[in-house]
Amino acid sequence: MHNIRVDQKKNRMYITIEKIENQAEMEKIVEKAKSECAKLKKGFTCLTDLRNYEYQDEIFEKYIGATQQALLDAGLAKVVRVHRQSGLLGHYQFETVSLDLGYHAKNVTDIEEAERILDGEKEVK
Repeated sequence: MHNIRVDQKKNRMYITIEKIENQAEMEKIVEKAKSECAKLKKGFTCLTDLRNYEYQDEIFEKYIGATQQALLDAGLAKVVRVHRQSGLLGHYQFETVSLDLGYHAKNVTDIEEAERILDGEKEVK
């Protein structure tokens, strides 16, 4: 399952990605992310929920990169990724691709903490 939505009031994109079955499904995610970017203003933030994302074959990295590049081109200012405390390590795949594009996301294990960071509130340690 995956879900991409925006909150125009917060100027934020929310991306939830879980297990992806095939390239066609990944292509739909890329297109949805690109279309949702148009609803946001430059300087928007993004919360990516990868708690149930499973590491994919390397061929999927081009789609991850295309999505991340589209977000950057649309004016992404800050991104926080939420991942599981243990187990699935799919967020490393996203991190590797984003570093190739020249940015780093904060990784946390809690949606509320991600919201606080993106809202500019002090991080809870």
